[in-house]
Amino acid sequence: MSPAWTELLREAWQELARHPAQSRAYRTRRLSEELQLEAHAALRAADAAPCLVIEGIAPAENHFEVGGMRLGVVRDERGPLLVLSLEDRDRIDLFTTVCADAISAAEGRDRPLGVFLDRLDAWRRFLRERSSGLSREETTGLIGELIVLEELLTLDHAALSFWEAPDDGLHDFHREGHALEVKSSLGPSSQVRISTLDQLDIIDLRRLDLLHIRLIESPGGTTLGNIITTIMARLDESSRRTFENALLRRGLMPDDSAARSTPRVEMRSIDAYQVGAAFPRLGRANVPQAVSEAQYALDVRALTAFSTSAASVLEQFRSGTAA
Repeated sequence: MSPAWTELLREAWQELARHPAQSRAYRTRRLSEELQLEAHAALRAADAAPCLVIEGIAPAENHFEVGGMRLGVVRDERGPLLVLSLEDRDRIDLFTTVCADAISAAEGRDRPLGVFLDRLDAWRRFLRERSSGLSREETTGLIGELIVLEELLTLDHAALSFWEAPDDGLHDFHREGHALEVKSSLGPSSQVRISTLDQLDIIDLRRLDLLHIRLIESPGGTTLGNIITTIMARLDESSRRTFENALLRRGLMPDDSAARSTPRVEMRSIDAYQVGAAFPRLGRANVPQAVSEAQYALDVRALTAFSTSAASVLEQFRSGTAA
């Protein structure tokens, strides 16, 4: 995200606030003549709420009201206008970030409105689920998922499409009935946490593997930001946009420098365990009916009977030969 758009938006809203409201519904100022997207900073006449106005329309399914922001369509003498408005004044900083980031994503693109709407949809999902960025534990979990994604990309350049965690998939990766559930631990812990009763369910799957990423902190280690940069270098332009949106849906804000830079880790190992009928787990079939949900921990030291080769698991996932 270019910081120039953030400053330009703030300056435009401040300038518009110095002018009295007129008969029109919005006071507007175009952000840039060079931007292919017809984007205007605006203040709503009724209450001086900051807005971002785009000349164009979007399907109704793209409209939303979440996180103190609203996206909808209004009509004036110029035709239909797509309006992103701030409804909660306490979230002006986040609103500015969202506007600037969506504009930056569309800058220089062939389909600027489509790219803009895709980015806003990623923000919508982020705002629906979260009120802040990633915690340290969540950052560690994302590092583990991206380590696996990087490994899969070395085997199949289309592997990004199998990463389902950003879309609230039941499993982190899924391809043709083969699912991978990724758990990361930082430090000496031998436990992995299972977050739902369905997470290790093998119904309707040909195969499910649990991958445990063992990480340790190290001054010379890598960071989440480093891993993202490496993955981005493997992707074409369209896939990079898809990946950036997936990271946002997964909870990583574009300006979350803390999560991108800490912790600094080294990977000790990727351990794989095949989840079958005998695998120790809780599921809806073996808990009382009154238990609607549960979280629990597994001690991986007790899972040696189910251990398998991580390299073999990833290759079978790539080839679709798992049984």
